[in-house]
Amino acid sequence: RRLSFTLINEIINKHEVYMKLKLLCGALALCSAALLSGCDNSDKVVTLRIAQASAADGAIGISLDKFAQDVYEKSNGRIKVLTFHNGQLGSERENIESVQMGDLDMAVVNQSVLINFLPELAAFDLPYTITSTDHADKVFLGDIGKEYLQKLEAVRLKGFSIWESGFRNLTNSKRDVNSVEDVQGLRIRVMENKIHQELWMALGADPVPMSWSDAYTGMQQGAIDGQENPATVIDKNNVVEVNKHMAVTEHCYSTVFILFSPKIWDRLSKEDQDLLNSCMRKAEVDERALSRQMDKEAILTLESKGMVVTYPDKKPFIEKSAPVREQYGATFKTLLDRIASLAN
Repeated sequence: RRLSFTLINEIINKHEVYMKLKLLCGALALCSAALLSGCDNSDKVVTLRIAQASAADGAIGISLDKFAQDVYEKSNGRIKVLTFHNGQLGSERENIESVQMGDLDMAVVNQSVLINFLPELAAFDLPYTITSTDHADKVFLGDIGKEYLQKLEAVRLKGFSIWESGFRNLTNSKRDVNSVEDVQGLRIRVMENKIHQELWMALGADPVPMSWSDAYTGMQQGAIDGQENPATVIDKNNVVEVNKHMAVTEHCYSTVFILFSPKIWDRLSKEDQDLLNSCMRKAEVDERALSRQMDKEAILTLESKGMVVTYPDKKPFIEKSAPVREQYGATFKTLLDRIASLAN
């Protein structure tokens, strides 16, 4: 009997200890949840990582670093945004998926890559849809841009902002392009994007889908003749070393979307969200101004390095690319009409 009572007492004591530990763990879990949901007070240090594929000294890279500095100063050093350039944290597609899962806080991705997650964005990739920088601002900083940032919620992404990459131009190693006929037969590296491939086929070129990281080697070895990108990208990536002919075709206007992980965003306090929003609204305007300034400077720099820059009449390019707009545009007629209405 004494043994039985002893065993019973031990069991009771162990149960009491277990219950106390369980209550303690529960309390700690609640505290952790409160901290993660942004309920902690304003002295909590927040560190955010943002990744992008382009060079650190391009308009996007410089503007990201300025955004990070602005956030740091406005938060008195409490919110730190760590910037990772040149694809350090993976490809744009990999970064998007990491943001969806909450493994990466923020990412900067080209609209052409984001199409794989939100197909409606393909409307913005159609050739000669955006006619000027003023037109671009009305579209992407206005109601249309805001609507498409919101649409990203459906694919587990928070659309934070839309920045400028710029109007895309053609370079090649073979000849000056003074007319659309001069494009005939050129092997051009393009993004892995059906619309871009169809565009260059319509213009008479031979499009070669290829990652940007492989493009320089491809041009250097003669596997491809050229590529197409905004002037700043062409300059910052030393394309002039392998291509000596650039045509200002401005066939597509490219943007990059700033994405935030909803999982991370929802953990931030309302005050921190407001601060980040305020800094981003300033950054998206400043980045556009810098992009346009650097674009003009890039053309002059490329010419000084030996690039022959030509300005072919865009009307024949617009006419030959019409079938691409008709083929893909039927799906986005309402949106394209809205975009066109903002051109004047």
